[in-house]
Amino acid sequence: MKIAMLFLAALLPFMAQARNNTPQDTLVVNKPTKVTVITSDSLQTIYIQGKEGNPKYAYCNSIQLVDSNYVSTSTIDNDFNFSIGPFGRKQTKSQKYPTSETTMNFFAGFNAAPGMPQAADLHPFSSWELWWLIADCGIYPWNSHHKFSIGFGLDWRNYRIKGDTRFIKSDNGTIGLGTYSEGASPQFSRIKVFSLTVPVRYHFFSKYLNFSLGPVVNFNTHSSLKTRWKADGQKIKDTSSNAHVKPVTIDFMATIDLPSFVNFYFKYSPCDLIKNGYGLHFKTLSFGVYL
Repeated sequence: MKIAMLFLAALLPFMAQARNNTPQDTLVVNKPTKVTVITSDSLQTIYIQGKEGNPKYAYCNSIQLVDSNYVSTSTIDNDFNFSIGPFGRKQTKSQKYPTSETTMNFFAGFNAAPGMPQAADLHPFSSWELWWLIADCGIYPWNSHHKFSIGFGLDWRNYRIKGDTRFIKSDNGTIGLGTYSEGASPQFSRIKVFSLTVPVRYHFFSKYLNFSLGPVVNFNTHSSLKTRWKADGQKIKDTSSNAHVKPVTIDFMATIDLPSFVNFYFKYSPCDLIKNGYGLHFKTLSFGVYL
């Protein structure tokens, strides 16, 4: 019964139109792309997407039964775009170009240190990276398959070693490797780096595979050393606030996005992380997943 009443209510505007002959109350949508009608016990909603000459057109009309009365609400959007979080709006073949979008991403991965002395025994799966790409502003210059972007983010990385070797900072500030005192029980020793990042990338999109390539400029604003161990039943911690990392380094980055699957990223820097003249020489490499 309610469905029948809703159907009659949906016809009321058209009946009134026929009776009163008031064209301003009639909505005509020529060649809609998609029409969806959703009916429940007390609500009927009609969605219209696209129309002749405007594929971004959107219309929504809802008729709801409230206290035995019918309430009708309508909305029209002539420039319909939809974007949530890292998921950019879907492009259509009739989209005018160039067009732009801004996305946000979260990266989580592991670090390696090519060139690090073997004695360091660095474990990639104990050395992590967290990268928050706060804003990635992109432009589609020609079509929905190609995009260029520049972004800004915050990056935390650590390089962690275990075993009998530890990072040490000498009195003159150089960073090197040393050993624990006799009888010590090592826990870990690590270098931590915090950076402001600016990625500049080219993106390619297709039905089965998306990827991006480009450099990431790292402004390394903070670094530190920390070592923990136990000796004579006591927990001991040694820290230093400056690991003398280079203020600016560059990574070369690639991402692979398999639609409806996991997104992967890879970064490698040919730059030594530690400043020249301050001891250790090693490159940086990271890999992981992102959203």
